[in-house]
Amino acid sequence: MFGMNDPTQTLLQLERYVAEGRLEMSEVMATQFTEMFLAQKKRTADAQIMLVKGLRILCDVFSSRNKIKRAVASVKILHRERKKLIRMLKTGAPQLLEKMTPPAEDYRRAGKIYAQAGKKGAAMKAFATCEKLSPGHVAGAMEACQLLGYDKKLVGRLLSTVQSAGPVILYNNQFLFQPLHLPDADAQQVQAVLQAAANSGGAKAEECKNIVARITEEIGAIQRGETAANARLEAAMDLLKPQHDYYEY
Repeated sequence: MFGMNDPTQTLLQLERYVAEGRLEMSEVMATQFTEMFLAQKKRTADAQIMLVKGLRILCDVFSSRNKIKRAVASVKILHRERKKLIRMLKTGAPQLLEKMTPPAEDYRRAGKIYAQAGKKGAAMKAFATCEKLSPGHVAGAMEACQLLGYDKKLVGRLLSTVQSAGPVILYNNQFLFQPLHLPDADAQQVQAVLQAAANSGGAKAEECKNIVARITEEIGAIQRGETAANARLEAAMDLLKPQHDYYEY
């Protein structure tokens, strides 16, 4: 069975297969990998970490392969086993808690899977929990609108996260929103979603148009060289510069 001798190497190999798009093999490996750990009545913290990582991969592979019922079942197990892991780490290794993938990312994952399954209520709840656990999560708020439509609450959440994220930046030739300590979000995708929300004529159409115009202006200013590619980084660098020229005395 995959992963019996060296789970760490198996997990690395599994991640490579996913990156290479070998999803059928990834599904087989991830299924056997997680079943191996789930069959253990007592698990160490290291084993529980491996299980949670394997379950995340399994959820994503099932989702990518459109095996939605299995994805839904797996994400429920993921939530259960992640909570067990948090309890274990709080007791035995609290210093590792900050190194964990934030729980918000699993609720974001669940939101996408529930949306695929047509479970709109469950998806709305999952995306709301993602935002509650990680306020300002632009990427999650954008995906909620993309997958569930332009519900007033969803659009309002996206507007709020964009407003709190700071200006658009240019990084690796991509225009991004980069909220602190949260995943990046493609600024042009966000712009497209907000434009579609504005076109739908909802209650927040004018706010959407205003933010669309702001994004257009910020991208244009970077392209014209009028604004730093990363205004936040530029401001931080400015703070490091001496405020006085001590040699002038």
